[in-house]
Amino acid sequence: MQSSAEKPAHAISTALVAAAALAGFIVIFIVAGSFGSGARLFPRLLAIVGGISAAAVVIQSCLQARAERRRAATHEGKQRLNWQDIIISYLGPPVYAAMLYVLGFWIASTLCLAGLLVLLGERRPWMIVSITAGTLAAVYLMFEFSFGIRMPGGLLFNA
Repeated sequence: MQSSAEKPAHAISTALVAAAALAGFIVIFIVAGSFGSGARLFPRLLAIVGGISAAAVVIQSCLQARAERRRAATHEGKQRLNWQDIIISYLGPPVYAAMLYVLGFWIASTLCLAGLLVLLGERRPWMIVSITAGTLAAVYLMFEFSFGIRMPGGLLFNA
C-alpha cells in the first residue's frame, strides 16, 4: 500500500516510462519507413496505436500526480481495502469468457469494456464510447485488417 507521498511519485514514474514508450513508438514508426511496402504496414500500425496509448498514459499520469498532490495537501486519510476492485478482478474474466462463448468477441468486448469503465468510475459517456470504440478499432485493424484473422463469433450467432 502506498502512502499519499508515494502516489505522486508513482504517477510521475509511470509518466516517465510512458514517455519512453512513446519515444520508442516514434522511432519504430520512423524506422519502419525504410521497410518494403509489404512489411511497412504492420509496424507502423502498431507504432501509431502504441504511440496514441502511450501519449494518453503520459497525460493521465501527469493529471493523476497533480490530483494526488492536491489531495495530499488538503488532508491525510487512511486507505482501506477496496472490495470493488477485488470483485472486478476475480469475477470479470470469467464473466467476459462466458460472454465471449455466447455472444462472440465484438459484442462481449463492447459490453465488458464499457461496463468495466463504468465500474472503475468513468462517468463521461463520450469517454466511455471513445475508449471502447478506439480499442475495438485497434483490434480490428491489427487482427482482421492486417492479419486476416477473424475474431470468434458466439454460439448465439453461429446457430
